[in-house]
Amino acid sequence: MVHHFPNLVCWQEIYQIHDKSRDIVYLDGISCYLLGLLIGIKGNYFSGPEMAYSLAKKSLEDVHFLLAEEIDGIEKTKKLVLPYKNCFTDDKSVLEFINSVPVNGKVVLGVSSPKQNVLANYLFSIRPDLEYFCLGAAVKQTWSLKGANTRLRGTGLQFLEFLVFQPKRTIPKHLRTWAELIRILCSPSEIRLFRKFVAVTKKNV
Repeated sequence: MVHHFPNLVCWQEIYQIHDKSRDIVYLDGISCYLLGLLIGIKGNYFSGPEMAYSLAKKSLEDVHFLLAEEIDGIEKTKKLVLPYKNCFTDDKSVLEFINSVPVNGKVVLGVSSPKQNVLANYLFSIRPDLEYFCLGAAVKQTWSLKGANTRLRGTGLQFLEFLVFQPKRTIPKHLRTWAELIRILCSPSEIRLFRKFVAVTKKNV
């Protein structure tokens, strides 16, 4: 199973690649959830940081990480820091790493979306026994930054926390979020497509 947590920045890409037999799709951003309500459909809002916090509270014995940057708090045998490139199909280091994960283990991806989502779906085709979590920046927020991923998770206000801990990433993302919100609301065809996307998350419940 692959767990996707799209927001307004990457919702279309996730909708295009999702497979209901393989994927669970949540609404990660409160903006996604509220826009759904605005156009008459209630989706399944569950944030990536909430999932990350849940995983972090458990034993890391069966959890392995594919990361965009080094996180010192995760032991070396449980992580692979990926080079910056668009495609990892047939990448030797990635294949070696994923084949080293114990049967029925969990793989957390801390890469930008939708790259991490495409990668997770590809890895599922190789190791369908594993469970994949596309958590992006929530990985750094949870496993790397002391005092982060606080009780704000799930309230819709955690973007304030991300602004404090990861401002260079968060500010441009919020600008893109507002631009996408306006783009959708100005297009009846995009509103219809967004409704279909939100409907996919309702099937998780």
